[in-house]
Amino acid sequence: MGSQGSAWRGERASLEHTLRVPPSLAALRFVLDQAEPPRIRYPCSLRDFVPSNMTDSSLPGTATLAPDLLLGEPVTDATHAEFVQLLDAATRADDAGFLAALDEWIDHTRHHFGQEEAWMEAMAFGPQHCHRGEHEQVLAVAGAVRDKVAEGDLALGRRLLSELPGWFDQHVKAMDAMMVNHMRENGFSLIEAPSEQAA
Repeated sequence: MGSQGSAWRGERASLEHTLRVPPSLAALRFVLDQAEPPRIRYPCSLRDFVPSNMTDSSLPGTATLAPDLLLGEPVTDATHAEFVQLLDAATRADDAGFLAALDEWIDHTRHHFGQEEAWMEAMAFGPQHCHRGEHEQVLAVAGAVRDKVAEGDLALGRRLLSELPGWFDQHVKAMDAMMVNHMRENGFSLIEAPSEQAA
């Protein structure tokens, strides 16, 4: 990766220090030395990026989301419920189905994070770069671990999944809560989440 790789490792170290990455996730950072810098699309409109695999009406509603993780914004809460459901499905997957389940969670998470970043950019949300930095850190770790799983290291993948709930709890209560509060305070309203009673 040359100088670009060195710069990326420097950025990663700076992010870890600035964001105080939980030690459990930071313990996996050794795999990042082989990871390319993340390439994430940043849409520029609140309604510009609502992937078809998000807020899927075939998935359960927010009942599976812990009450202390509900932020009261329907689209965000529905997406977070899907994050938890797909993470749980990957955790419960047998060895034969583990990589596919991990890929599904990573794909959803990439779109989930991209959607939040689109909203923050459209709102000119001040702390968006710090918030985005946490997203990039987790996606980089997940992508690098995914590559190790594809090579047969399922234990590393399962370790990642066991550590993510703690990170997610902190991220929702700090970063996402600030984002949703900014939406409310500035009159931003998102599209409605699908009704659980939809035909």
